Parts: sequence; C-alpha cells; structure tokens
Amino acid sequence: MILLFFQSIFSFRSYHRFSTLGPWKTAFFVFYIWLLGLLCFNIWFTLQLQQQLPAFLKTVPELSFEKGTLTGPEQAVTLAIPQTGMSVVFDAHAQRTPTREDFINRQLLAFVTQNRIYTVSSFGVQSQQLPANFTLHITQSWLQQNMASIRGALQGAGFFGSALAMGLFLLFSFFLAASSVYLWSAWKRTLLPPGTVLRWAAFLQGPALALWLVNLLWGVPLFLFGLFILYMIYIQQIFNLMPEKKR
Repeated sequence: MILLFFQSIFSFRSYHRFSTLGPWKTAFFVFYIWLLGLLCFNIWFTLQLQQQLPAFLKTVPELSFEKGTLTGPEQAVTLAIPQTGMSVVFDAHAQRTPTREDFINRQLLAFVTQNRIYTVSSFGVQSQQLPANFTLHITQSWLQQNMASIRGALQGAGFFGSALAMGLFLLFSFFLAASSVYLWSAWKRTLLPPGTVLRWAAFLQGPALALWLVNLLWGVPLFLFGLFILYMIYIQQIFNLMPEKKR
C-alpha cells in the first residue's frame, strides 16, 4: 500500500492503472490513508502535548467545582488554548447564555457557567449540565501531581476525536475529488465509467493526505480551496496522459 500511496502522489500515469483495480483493493487503500493520517496526527499531537502541556498548565487558574457548580474564581477568566487561537471562558456569575456570535467573535472553544458547559456546533449553541456529584478543586499543585493522567486523558480524547475528524475529512475529500473528475469529464466531453470516477477519487486521497500533512505541520492558507486546486492539477494531468483508445 505504501507503494500505491507514493504512486498516487508522484505518478499521474498510474491513475489509468488504478482504474482497473478491484473495489476491495481500492477501499483498502482509502482505509490505509485513514490509518496513515490517524498515525501521523497522533504522533504530532503527542509531541505537541509534551512540548506545550507543562507551560499551558501553569496558565490554568484556580478552579473550584462543588456538587456540579462552578464556585470559583469569583471573576470571569479566559484560558487560551496553545496553537489553536481558541480559548475557554469560566464565568460562575454569567448573566446570560452565550450566543453563536459570542463564540465566533471571541473565538471560544467552550463557555463554562455556574452549572453548564456551552459549546458551538453547526447546529448552534449546545449545552451540557455538569454532573450533580462533580466536586473538584483545581490548583497548580494538583495539576503538577496529575500531569501524567491529564496527558493520557488528552491523548485518548485526541485519538478518538481525530479518528472521527479524519473519517469526515476523507468523506468530504472523496466527494470533492469525484465531483472534480466529473467536472473535467464534462469539460473534456469524455464519458468515464462510474467505476473509473470512483477509483480516481479514491486514489486522489493520496495527494489529499500529503497536502493535509503539510497543512498540519506548516499550515496551508485556504486549505480547502488549495485541496480543490490540487485536484484540478492532478485531474488535468491524468486526462492529458489518457491513452488514445480511452479518449
């Protein structure tokens, strides 16, 4: 599979051979791309935790939860999350429910009030009540003593979260690739079998993963637009190298 991965990135001609591969091998390639992306992200995430977590924990304010209620600090505090540009607000005396605009304008990841945690999603602001028996007093001493447990919990959450996020990304990327192939097919007035379109879209996830890794390590401005441009370049070259008998 690693050979197919590199061929999908560096060999445009290979896509004409990919169109003859069986459905199971094609599906396994996408699964392999998912696993590879998951592995790379979690290695990167683990390294980031080792570098960023100690300094981040030193910025965590003293927090008190008594029987499912945030009792301290007395004043609202904002905790910045390193490398994300996002933050979490703790406000035990919030007078109103945070809105979607609050989350967007203040770049909030979560908003914790007296007894609820608010987050934002594509469906709007969602809330979850703190467990009634939740009691915890977070101090710098407690954080240092439990750093290993905190790191392990974050790594576990990062693994499951990244597994879902990578799956959703590949699903979106696959449909974007298939749509791009159909677009070029119509422009070139070349009727492609549905199986060829789906296989090309599947193997285009190789270059998509490579771009995603570049974005993870160094950042790619307008990543989704860049992904579309990447597909346009690859598909143009694939059509340019199409054997005469398939035109």
